[in-house]
Amino acid sequence: MLTVNGDRDEVERQLAGGELACPSCGGVLGGWGHAAERRVRVLEGDDVRLRPRRSRCRWCGRTHVLLPVWCLSRRADAAAVIGAGLEAAAAGSGHRKVARVLSRPASTVRRWLRRLAVRAEAVRVFFTMLLARTGPDPVMPAGAAGGVAAA
Repeated sequence: MLTVNGDRDEVERQLAGGELACPSCGGVLGGWGHAAERRVRVLEGDDVRLRPRRSRCRWCGRTHVLLPVWCLSRRADAAAVIGAGLEAAAAGSGHRKVARVLSRPASTVRRWLRRLAVRAEAVRVFFTMLLARTGPDPVMPAGAAGGVAAA
C-alpha cells in the first residue's frame, strides 16, 4: 500500500514517467491494473466509489495498491472523517457523541480511538522528529528529548 496524490491524472503521469518509487526496494513503479472497487465514506455527500490503481516494481516485482492521500489503508472512512472524530474526542467528546455527530457506529469510533491510543507514542515521536527536521528553531514539547534521541 502506497499513498499517492489524489489526482488520478497526476498519478498516471507519475507512473508513466517512472517518478514513483517502490516502498520495498526503492525501484521504479509502473502501472499494473487496478485493485478491487471499494466504497469510501466521506464527511458530506454520498459515499465515493474508488477503484485504486495498482503498480508493480520494475526491479523487485512486488505489487502495491496506490491509495489517494485522502484515504487510509483498511478503513472505510476517508481520512477527514477519522480526523474529525479524533479531533472531537481530543476536545473531550466521548465515542458515542462523536459517533452520533459523524453518523457512524459507536463501535467504529471506539476502534479509531483505541488504535490511536495504542500508536500514540509512535505518532508523537514521528511528529516530534518532523518538527525537529523542518522547524528553523523548533520548540520541542516537554519530554521530547528522549523520544527524538531514541528514534
